[in-house]
Amino acid sequence: MTDEPTRLQLSLVDEIQLLYPSEPDWSEVDNETLAALVEDLASEPSCATTALGLLARRKDARANELARWLIAHEQADQWLKKAAHDVLDGD
Repeated sequence: MTDEPTRLQLSLVDEIQLLYPSEPDWSEVDNETLAALVEDLASEPSCATTALGLLARRKDARANELARWLIAHEQADQWLKKAAHDVLDGD
């Protein structure tokens, strides 16, 4: 047995959420991870808001689908719903 501490194996989504408000270099975060951040909005709504905006700017087809889902989602706060409306309005 070694004296080295056990290292956690975190997904990129978990790592981004855990380190928030520090932010990654968003240009290096792939669209799959961005979509997962939106879908896991309860863990860190601010990350979900940023991720949704980036998906829309990257013209990812999931941005509009996720925006509609967020508007109907009970756990989405007013800022996330506003961001979702902005995506659908093309802002």
